Amino acid sequence: MKKETKAVLKKETDTEMLARLVVSGFEKMDKRFERVESDVSSIKKDVSSLKEDVSSLKEDVSSLKEDVSSLKEDVSSLKEGQKETNRRLASLERKQMGTLLSLDETVHRNEFERIVHRVEVLEKQ
Repeated sequence: MKKETKAVLKKETDTEMLARLVVSGFEKMDKRFERVESDVSSIKKDVSSLKEDVSSLKEDVSSLKEDVSSLKEDVSSLKEGQKETNRRLASLERKQMGTLLSLDETVHRNEFERIVHRVEVLEKQ
């Protein structure tokens, strides 16, 4: 009976040892899963932050598109105003040239009076 008791004790010891190894393995796996869960949680937070950043960037791009559109309209308006200003300037330059030509053909009053005086002097002679 002693041999049987030793065998049973040995079996229980082997069984206990096996149980401890299995428990130890599960504890190690639990720690690894906790690390993996922590990493996944951190990744989820990073992805959420990235989504917020992308959303913010989309809003900024949309705002910039509106600003560019507004600037294009302003530039277009300025170009139209410049065309009108150039047209009016050309008209003024033509009028100025006409005025200069007519001044060349016109005799000043004092010159006219001198000529009249000379004619009167010549007629008296």
